[in-house]
Amino acid sequence: MADRNVENDIVEVPQLDETLEVLLLQTIEEAQQRMEDGEEVVPFTALLIDGSVFEETHTGSTDECFESARETVEGSEGAVAYAFCYDGYVETDEGDRDAIIVEGGVPGEAEGVALGLLYAEAEDGFEFEEEVCYIAAAPNFLAGKEPVSDGIEEDEK
Repeated sequence: MADRNVENDIVEVPQLDETLEVLLLQTIEEAQQRMEDGEEVVPFTALLIDGSVFEETHTGSTDECFESARETVEGSEGAVAYAFCYDGYVETDEGDRDAIIVEGGVPGEAEGVALGLLYAEAEDGFEFEEEVCYIAAAPNFLAGKEPVSDGIEEDEK
């Protein structure tokens, strides 16, 4: 599942919604753990609803996986944020690099975001970069939804 094209013309990393950022990073960590455990990373979505994360896997061709993920996210009720994670690659100055890629968004925002964790195969498994990198803006499957409170009230000062 590596032939998704997300263009990046932006040099500056956008400010991410804090809840979305945490969900994206946790999703990448989960995929990384699966790989370290010798499991295949089957594309999956993680939806944050009412303080709980609900996961669903998506199989088939690349187009079928993305369509299934889109349908799952768009059909959700009350999602605060979502992440869609898959094993792919990123074009870099040094050529194509394998990466765990996660796309996600929050309700009401026009665009989502794609982040990635670069890795290389090693004798005893995989060598992962230490930092997650910003890849590009991505489609936001929650763009047409109304924003939902995450249930966390900010202190008034």
